Amino acid sequence: MEFLIHETNIKLLHVPYKGTSGALTNLMGNQVQASVVALQTAAPHLQTGALRMLALMSPERMPAFANVPTLKELGLPNAVVETWYGVFVPAGTPTDIVQKLNADINSVLHSAEVKDTMNRQGLVMAGGKPDRLQTLVKEELARWVRVVDTAGTQADK
Repeated sequence: MEFLIHETNIKLLHVPYKGTSGALTNLMGNQVQASVVALQTAAPHLQTGALRMLALMSPERMPAFANVPTLKELGLPNAVVETWYGVFVPAGTPTDIVQKLNADINSVLHSAEVKDTMNRQGLVMAGGKPDRLQTLVKEELARWVRVVDTAGTQADK
């Protein structure tokens, strides 16, 4: 939500939650009026009609939610946030093991069954080489440090 506030300069009261379940409960109970939620988390509530999606923060529309515009389409070209998952191993894991795990994981990600399941949830499979994940992590850390600094946010103690 702080990212959206930063990108739009709109005035919102950001109510931080320790987890998504509390945020969704309060959103569906009308205690808060809007929330930024990962698509796969919101999908079951969208399908039942308990939630209404206003826009996607993905770079492109999602096939499972083709009628929902992206914030980019609505005039916010930098308002792109993607949920991603990575598989990590301890530092020093032998290269041959990393390469084998990477190949196996990419094979599963690109299987028809996994692709179909993920597409229904609005997820897009990417996969790739380990250095791609390393680059993504560095870019994401730099991006979110800027958002945190701009918002003046501090970690709970």
